[in-house]
Amino acid sequence: FKGTEDAVVFSAGFLAMMGTVSAIAAEGDVVFSDELNHASIVVGCRLSRAQTVVYRHNDMGDLEEKLASCGQPGARLVVTDGVFSMKGTLANLPGIRRLADAYGARMMVDDAHGTGAVGPTGRGTPEHCGVAGRVDILTGTLGKALGGGSGGYVSARKEIIEWLRQ
Repeated sequence: FKGTEDAVVFSAGFLAMMGTVSAIAAEGDVVFSDELNHASIVVGCRLSRAQTVVYRHNDMGDLEEKLASCGQPGARLVVTDGVFSMKGTLANLPGIRRLADAYGARMMVDDAHGTGAVGPTGRGTPEHCGVAGRVDILTGTLGKALGGGSGGYVSARKEIIEWLRQ
């Protein structure tokens, strides 16, 4: 459904987001996080021990400035909600993808509020924004638009999912 190589299910959506950020990023890495990201992402950033750089909501100029000024040698991860539930805005995923590519960062999208509700076939914000298949890590919940199941998921390349399983 998400067009990735593999996926893993967590017992709760909050755990999927929190656990993924804290497992993917580590001390010495940098996570760039939209200021309006869900609490599950914020907690994941704190648990990761990575440096967290918060950029203004959906502001690609601010994100680029912060990516460009980052002198950290570690890995970089840009993480955003796909749909910001408190504001109703959609992330600028094409802009984030362009910047992630330009600065050698991974891109992670929490599409808990987009999956099943956004995009021509309900595949979420990446489909709606034209970047389906170009997001490194997709997370979401099974309990919102997907029929009321419980849990959360992470969908990505096999290596990332295997890392999360271990």
